[in-house]
Amino acid sequence: MKANDKILFDPGFAPIVLDSIGQVGYTYYVFSAVRDIKLKKINFPHTLRKLEKYLKENIAFYLGCLLWASYISTFENKKLAGNKLLGEEAKEEEYTNEINFLIDFLDKNIKRDVKYYQGKDYAIPEEYINILKTYKEFLIINKGFTDCSNTSQIKLPSTLKKPSKENLEKINAVIQDSINKKDITELLNYYDLIF
Repeated sequence: MKANDKILFDPGFAPIVLDSIGQVGYTYYVFSAVRDIKLKKINFPHTLRKLEKYLKENIAFYLGCLLWASYISTFENKKLAGNKLLGEEAKEEEYTNEINFLIDFLDKNIKRDVKYYQGKDYAIPEEYINILKTYKEFLIINKGFTDCSNTSQIKLPSTLKKPSKENLEKINAVIQDSINKKDITELLNYYDLIF
């Protein structure tokens, strides 16, 4: 958690999610580029499994960031270590681009495509949309974290619950455990700690 009496901006999520960030868009782009409808219908179940895997990993990452922020924001005025965004100049549309894509993808594309290619309705876990919309708000109120050099500068969305001291320790423990296991998807089981 700490690096030379500083608190880590990223507790260790980056190496775990490196391969999945952006993969929803890439996988969908590759699928969409196929022109043969029969081939698309044959390949859709495989593509859907890949999309669901990457969606789950991405959304678990965003929830993990919200959980971590809820935890470290309780440490007053501690320096943050490893914020590579600090001092960057970024426009809102740049740092919300991926989140906007995922919200739109879940809201429209995946439902429409499952209906078209498999002839059935597709249910998206309500938590997924809540996490994405809350994370988008989190990005916006923190201006893409370009000004966050200490814990007191981290702003949390008002829709998040303030965890009890016991739950804060649980948050830290489950984050550290998921990083050690290199599987952050289990963080989705702790959604209720802050929502």
